[in-house]
Amino acid sequence: MPLSKDDKRKLIYAIVFSVASYAVAAGLALGTAAYALSIFTDPVVTLTIPLIIVAIGIQAINAKNGPLLILVISALLYAISGLIFLVPTFVVAGLVVEGVSRIVGYRSFKAVMINTTLAGGLVGVFSVVFGVLFVPSTASQFALDLMLAFTGIYFVESAVMGVISYYLGNFLIKSGVLR
Repeated sequence: MPLSKDDKRKLIYAIVFSVASYAVAAGLALGTAAYALSIFTDPVVTLTIPLIIVAIGIQAINAKNGPLLILVISALLYAISGLIFLVPTFVVAGLVVEGVSRIVGYRSFKAVMINTTLAGGLVGVFSVVFGVLFVPSTASQFALDLMLAFTGIYFVESAVMGVISYYLGNFLIKSGVLR
């Protein structure tokens, strides 16, 4: 069964925005040595431009299964890279954002804020949770305390990225760069 023109557009957008987000996240992580620094600082780095790219992709797709498609493709990219602990992170965040976006929408300011804050916050928190599993048990209480402190940072940072994403995505859509 061939894909409809709209389904092809959604798939192309999902692939382009997922790969772009992944590439930027990898570049930022390697450029700042975030993976070497800690499991806490990596989400702070990767929840900036990569999150904006994903949020604009969700606005561009503007349809059911768009958020899930982007985050599943992202999860596959991280799995191929050997970052298996991030796969469940993206799947959980993708499912939550998909469910919420069906209620709040995809392109309004409120929708972009909610979707971006949820996606970024959940990815940040879950990447730390799964990263803590790799920390020796003697340091796990300290890691948990840091996770609680960083949770607020992840959600606030994601909300700021939501504002930026809304205005950039809105501009790209209204200017005709994205449909």
